[in-house]
Amino acid sequence: MKTKASWVVIVLTAAAAWALVTNVNHAQSTGSSAGGTLVGVVDLVRVFNDFEQTKALNAELERYKQLVIEQRQVKEEDLAVEKQTLQGFAPDSAEYRQRRQAFEKMMIEYRVWMAVKTENLEEQHRMWIERTYATATQCIADVAQERGIQVVITREELDTSVQETNMLRTQILNRKVVYYDPALDLTDEVLKRLNDAFMKAGGAKSIQLGP
Repeated sequence: MKTKASWVVIVLTAAAAWALVTNVNHAQSTGSSAGGTLVGVVDLVRVFNDFEQTKALNAELERYKQLVIEQRQVKEEDLAVEKQTLQGFAPDSAEYRQRRQAFEKMMIEYRVWMAVKTENLEEQHRMWIERTYATATQCIADVAQERGIQVVITREELDTSVQETNMLRTQILNRKVVYYDPALDLTDEVLKRLNDAFMKAGGAKSIQLGP
């Protein structure tokens, strides 16, 4: 009886093992884990930095800032001339009071102009960052779904050039991915699709922050 029972256990064990192997092989062939979650990774920092839209946006930001600087210099020169002219009048004269009011009006207009330009630049920059993030995450989702990946987490490359010990330690502790199979890295595919779509939409010409 014991011998017969032992053979039954061996047969059942072998059958269970065969079923497990079959399920694993099927999961590998279909790109999903047996009863688990297939996780992908993406270097989000690299996606942002190497996205041609980001590079074009940075160039447009510099162009806009330079334009504002040139306009500011002209206004400041006008203010300097008006202030110098004001000093040529007696403080108790009617002309002085009139020119003083004109100077104060110019100063107020200049400060308002600067505030509006600064706020406008920050607002547009923020909107483009949000748009870039939304575009990138949608592209990541598309690639992940095509590969049968249910979850994507961001990974960060360790910057070994950091000299300060505390910064290096913080960088290490903040890393979310320690190891991953390169086959699960979506970064290159995501970047290719993002850049292709950006160029198709007009490239750098599609970004305009100011006149």
